[in-house]
Formats: sequence, C-alpha cells, structure tokens
Amino acid sequence: MPGLFQAEGIVLKSRDYQETDRLLTVLTRTHGKLEAIVKGVRKPRSSLRNGTQQLCRSRFLFYAGKSLATVTQCEVQDIYGPLRQDLKRLAYAYYLVEIADGVVMPGQVNEAMYLLLQHGLEALGELEPALVARAFEARTLKLLGLAPRLEACALCQGELKGNGRVAIAPASGGALCPECRGHQGREYLVSRGSVKTWQQLNRLNWSYLKRLQVNPLLMGELGEVIPAFLEYYLDRRLRSRAFINEIGGDNFDGAGKNRPVAQAPGT
Repeated sequence: MPGLFQAEGIVLKSRDYQETDRLLTVLTRTHGKLEAIVKGVRKPRSSLRNGTQQLCRSRFLFYAGKSLATVTQCEVQDIYGPLRQDLKRLAYAYYLVEIADGVVMPGQVNEAMYLLLQHGLEALGELEPALVARAFEARTLKLLGLAPRLEACALCQGELKGNGRVAIAPASGGALCPECRGHQGREYLVSRGSVKTWQQLNRLNWSYLKRLQVNPLLMGELGEVIPAFLEYYLDRRLRSRAFINEIGGDNFDGAGKNRPVAQAPGT
C-alpha cells in the first residue's frame, strides 16, 4: 500500500534516470531489496546527493508508490571512506555488493545478508581484501544453507583418506573421496590446509578474522574454489571478479595461481 516508511539501507546500484533523477537498488535491513527513485538528485544543490551514492549506508524515508518507491529524505550512516580511496578495496566492495544483489530477490527481507554486507564492507577498510572476500563468500553459502561438506565425502560420507590434496566439486556439494572422484563435473584440487581454512572461515566472526593468517598458496587455492562454488549455486558469473583480476587483486604467488582444475571426462 502507498505510504511513508523508514528503513536503513545500503545502496547497491545507482543509475541515471530521466534528466535529473536517479534510480537506486537499495538493500534494506527491514524491507528487503527495493527499487527507489531519487528525484532531482543530480541537481548541484540536492540535499539527497551524499546519502544516495552507491556503496553508501543511509537511513531513508521512502514513499511507497504503486510500482516504485521514492526517496524523500536520507541521513548518511557510513560512506565507507577508506574503500573509495583505494582501487583494490573498492573493486572488492563492488564484488561483495554484486553477491548480495544476486542472493536477495526483490522484496525479500534478508536481515542476515544485510548485516553480512555491512560488516563485510567495514572489514574491507582494514583487512586484506581477498581474505574478506573469501570469508564473505563462505558465509553467504552458509546463510543459503549451501555450506559444502568438507569433513567427509559429500557423496558416500566416507573418509577423505590420505594426506594429499582433496578434490572439491561444486556439483557434489563438497569434498570427494578417491573412490567418488571423476564423475561430478569440474573438480578443484586443494591442500588440506585450504580445507581447514575454509572451515575456519565458516566459524570465525569478523573480530577474529583479523587474527587469521593465511599463506599465499592457500589464498590462491581458496580464491579459485570458493568463488567457483558460489557461482555454481547462484547460477551466474560474478562480473566483478574479472575487474579484480585485471588490477591484480586476486593473484597470489604460489601453486594456487592460475592452476588448471581437474575435470571429469566428457564435461
């Protein structure tokens, strides 16, 4: 029903609309993801300009029209300044936003995803961006109920025998034992250390993440397998990854860099 309502939100997208307006995609904490128009915001003296930028968290007053909300007031809560001063951090911020946009459907209320995005953007201002991205991806999968099975074979529940690398296949929902390998589409071979780190990323909160030390080899492996796992279940390519790679943001020295993945015959 038409009427005024308040909501805190993060601007995921902002695009020009007509002569002086902008159309926003806003992920709100209490009203889900919504489209909203900001009238006259491109005029030099608009009071709404600062609080409606992309990657800005604001407290909004919306008017709910029949098909589109209108921003009538906004109060800036956080502009994530450190991200705007560093191209690498900014690229990762767009990546987190793209994931959140892909996960939450229009009108769907998902407070957990909203808080994950808020804390992820805050962490990007002080922590290694690639580590924040891996934690964000892992926790997104967990929120969706899609966290991979890593402690045993995802298919037969058998033991992951040996001390060598572990095969992880998105199509299987996790790790594979030697007997089940080779039949689940694309598989990623990772070290035991990467498996343990992924499990830690599922458990640690943001305050403890800064204490986690991950060597470049493991970061390289995780930078391949966790995004691939997420893209498989979102059924979409995350375009921001290409820009991150262009600026060298997801490249690490070590065996994980640009390493070919195992693939089942005929896939």
